[in-house]
Order: sequence, then structure tokens, then C-alpha cells
Amino acid sequence: MQTQTETLVRKQFFISNENVEKLERLTKEIKGSSAAKIVRDAIDAYNPNGNLENFEQDELIAVAHAKVKEAILETEKTINTVDHCIKNLSKREAK
Repeated sequence: MQTQTETLVRKQFFISNENVEKLERLTKEIKGSSAAKIVRDAIDAYNPNGNLENFEQDELIAVAHAKVKEAILETEKTINTVDHCIKNLSKREAK
């Protein structure tokens, strides 16, 4: 975790448009969080080996919360797409 006395280093990275959009969405959804903080938190949470032993409970809850929120957003998008398709099919059948 980062402390106030920690020196930050500026880095530049290339990320996809989808990642930019997601980062902007997360910044709006997570009040009081900057894009830089979200990226730092993501780096802190990244664990390529899948070893959860070193995570504190709060960190695990935050990761689970973010994943569930992401899944809900994707599910809502899918539901909207399906609803749109059903409406279009209904209109075609009515003609």
C-alpha cells in the first residue's frame, strides 16, 4: 500500500481504447478515486500466480467488489442488447 511519504515516479504506458474507457468509467464510479490511484491499486492487486495468501481481507474484498461490479455492468449491457433484439424481432413479426 502507498503511504503519504512515498515518492511517486511518473511512467507512461500504452493501453487500449477499451482500457481507457474502462478506466474513465471506474474513475466516475469510484468516488474520490483518480485514474492514477485505480492503476496503482490494480498493480498492487495483480497476482499472476493466483496466490491469495499474501492478500489482506480488505484487499480481497476490494478485488471481489471490483470483479462483481464489472460482471454486473457486462451483464446489464448483454441484457440491453438482448432486449433490443427482442424488440426488433417483435416489430418484424407485427408487420
